[in-house]
Amino acid sequence: MAGSWDSFNAPTGVNADTMLLLTDGSVMVHDADQTTDSNSRITSGGKNWYRLAPSADGKYKSGHWSGLLPVLNAREYFASGVLMDGRVFVVGGEYSDAFNQDGCTLGEIFDPQTNTWSKLNKPSPEFDYITGDGPSCVLADGRVLFGGISDTQTAIWNPVADQWLHAGRGFSPAGADSKTSSSSEETWTLLPDGSVLTVNVANPNNTQRYDPTRDWWVDAGQTPQNLVVQSINGANVSEIGPAVLMMNGKVFAIGGTGHTAIFDPALPPASAWSKGPDLPADPGNPLAPAGLYTVIDGAACVLPSGKILLVAGKTIAETDSGVTGYWSNPTIFFEFNPATFNPAIPGTLPQLASQPSNNGDDCWESSLLLLPNGQVLYSSQQNPIGVYTPDLAESTPQPSWRPTISNFPITIKIGQTYTLLGTQLNGLSQANSYGDDRQMATNWPLVRVTDSSGNISYLPTSNFTSMGVATGTTQHSASVFVPKQTQSGRQLTAGTYTLVVIANGIASAPMNVTLTA
Repeated sequence: MAGSWDSFNAPTGVNADTMLLLTDGSVMVHDADQTTDSNSRITSGGKNWYRLAPSADGKYKSGHWSGLLPVLNAREYFASGVLMDGRVFVVGGEYSDAFNQDGCTLGEIFDPQTNTWSKLNKPSPEFDYITGDGPSCVLADGRVLFGGISDTQTAIWNPVADQWLHAGRGFSPAGADSKTSSSSEETWTLLPDGSVLTVNVANPNNTQRYDPTRDWWVDAGQTPQNLVVQSINGANVSEIGPAVLMMNGKVFAIGGTGHTAIFDPALPPASAWSKGPDLPADPGNPLAPAGLYTVIDGAACVLPSGKILLVAGKTIAETDSGVTGYWSNPTIFFEFNPATFNPAIPGTLPQLASQPSNNGDDCWESSLLLLPNGQVLYSSQQNPIGVYTPDLAESTPQPSWRPTISNFPITIKIGQTYTLLGTQLNGLSQANSYGDDRQMATNWPLVRVTDSSGNISYLPTSNFTSMGVATGTTQHSASVFVPKQTQSGRQLTAGTYTLVVIANGIASAPMNVTLTA
C-alpha cells in the first residue's frame, strides 16, 4: 500500500511556494508572484501572503483562506521560521523589490494575532552579509542562526532582546570565523544536542556543526560520496538537496548528485558519515553528474511513521535570457524507509506508486509541509496545491515518539491563557527540509480540541520553553490561549472537548476538558 494524492485551488492568481505552519494550526502561504524585466529575468518575488485554516473536519483542502496579508517588501527565496512566541520572521531574498539579485538584507516579522507585518530591526551595514537566500535555523533556545552567502560569516539574532551578534567566533565578536566556507546554498539541520549540521557546498565532502555552547563551528567529518553538484558542462551549479533528522537520531542527507548519506551524531567525525541509498539510475543522460536522478534543490519531509518523502528528477538544461542552467525535472516523489534500511546493502530509493498531478515543474520549485493531521502539502509555484495523504503504514508512529501531557487544567475558559506541561512537545525532528531557499520547520506543539460532534479546532500556542528536537523525558511547557473564535471563523462554545497536543503530525494520548463560556 501507499498514500494517495489530491489537490485543491489556492485563491485565484496565487502561485504558492513557501508555506509555514503557525501555532494555531493555520498555514501561511507565500505567493511567488515573480516580477520580470524586459529580458524575462526575475527582478523580485511576491509581496502577498495568505493564511489557510483547516475546516471543521481538520482538512486543509476544504479550509478557509484569509484575504491577502502583504509584506513591506516583495521577496523570493529567503530565510524564514516561526519563533518561540508564535511570530514569523522572514529575512533577505534572492530577488526583491528592495535590491537587486542576492542583495536584499531586510527582514520583517508577522504577528498572527493582528495579521500584520512590521519591519525587523536588523543593524546595517554591520550585518548586511545576512542577505539573499542565506540559510537560517531556529536554535533550541529560540535564537536564530543565519549564514552569509558571500563569506564565512554567520550571525545570531535574539528575538527577545532584539539583539544581533556575530556567531562562530567563540563569543569574541572581533575573532576569526570558525566556519570554513560560505553558507551559500547550504542545508542546515538541527540536531538533538542543539547543534546545527551542514554539508559545506563551497567545500564539497566537508561537513561542520555549529555548537551554540561554544559558539564555534566544529568538524563533522567527510561525506563518503560527493553530495554537491558542483558543475555541469563547465557551468557552475553548486547545489545540494535537503537533509532531515530521522526518528532514530541520525540525519538523512540527500545529495544533488543523486547520492545520499547518513550522519550519526553519536560517532566521532572520522566515522560519523556512511553511505545511504542512491536515487535510481538515469541511463543515457549525459547531464546526470553521477548517472542518477538528481535533486538540484528540492524538498523532503519526515512522515509520522518515520518514513521520508522526497523529490528528485532527471537532470535537464534550461536556457533563460541566453544563460543555461541545470535542474532536476519533472518532480518525481520517492520514499526512504529507515526501519528497513540495510547499511551493508544501501540499495536504491523506491519511487512512489502515486504521483501528484502538478509535478511537471523543476524540483527546486517544490515545497513540502507536514500538517498536524499527518497529511503533507506540496506547492510548486503554481496553482493548485497538492496534498498527500499517507496510508496507515506511513502515518502510524511508534508509541514512544508521541508527545505527552503531564499537566493541563481539566476546565478551561474562553479568553484565558493556560500552561501545558509535557514531554516531546517539539517532536523528534524539524520534519521539513529544503535548504537555503526555504526553512519550514514544524517542531513546536499544537493543541487540538474536538467537540462532541467531531468538529476540530486549534488553540493558539506560544511561549515555548524549548525549540529543540528529541528532548526525551525532559519536561517543557507552552502557553495555550482559548479564543472565542478560531482562525477559520468558527465559534468555540461551552461543552466537553477531547484535547491532544501534536508535534509533527503525531498526537498525544487524549484528555477530556470542559470549556466554559
